[in-house]
Amino acid sequence: MADAEVYSWLFVSQIWDRLRRMPTTDKGFEESFRGYLYSKCNFNSISDVRDMGLGLSYVTLSDTSHELDVICAKGNELFVFEAKHYEASDLTKEIVFTFLGKVMDFYLKNAELLSNYKISMLLVTINRNVDDSIRKLCIAYGIKLIEPPHMTLKVMEYYLRDLYNITPEKESELKHKVEELIGKVSKLREYCDYSFSDIFRYKDKYVQVDLSLLEIKPTEALNEIQECYNLFEMVRQEWKSKRN
Repeated sequence: MADAEVYSWLFVSQIWDRLRRMPTTDKGFEESFRGYLYSKCNFNSISDVRDMGLGLSYVTLSDTSHELDVICAKGNELFVFEAKHYEASDLTKEIVFTFLGKVMDFYLKNAELLSNYKISMLLVTINRNVDDSIRKLCIAYGIKLIEPPHMTLKVMEYYLRDLYNITPEKESELKHKVEELIGKVSKLREYCDYSFSDIFRYKDKYVQVDLSLLEIKPTEALNEIQECYNLFEMVRQEWKSKRN
């Protein structure tokens, strides 16, 4: 379901800056994000504020209650969002590992039930200065990092396909560039765009880890993602120049 990633990125890159700030610690970021997702995505369910049970009334393996900001379900897909306003302060690796640990604590207690879902983890922030070490950490563990300056591969592919469809046939050279870039992004997605459920799988009362994903080299993957994004910006600017 591309909509979840697309609308999450739209919120942090465009919508948030237009909203009035609230007198709360995060200036209303989480509440506004939750409301925006609810209005745009046709989810079957969305967790309540301060939900402590993964949106499904579950308990954890450690018997420790964890609050995860927004949990949305659509069919057999479960989206777990950690919303970090962090306008000035940095995202740290501890934040990433805490997010992963909370989801793991729920999963290990409820693996058989959660095996029915494809679980996607999304770390959403408006911070424009995320360090590459955090990006690589998210790539390694299949966490979608939603940040204003950069699109995820899925978001990039979504907009590239839209760009391809609205590019006239007479602009064949540009259309070919976009088509080639779609192929490049799609191939890269096959390599490094995966979810929590692609790594951890429940079978025959055991939780298995897909060790093939450990062969991914996050630094190389990040460099290729950034290269694709630069190419995306180039073809988008070329498309705009032809409209002027």
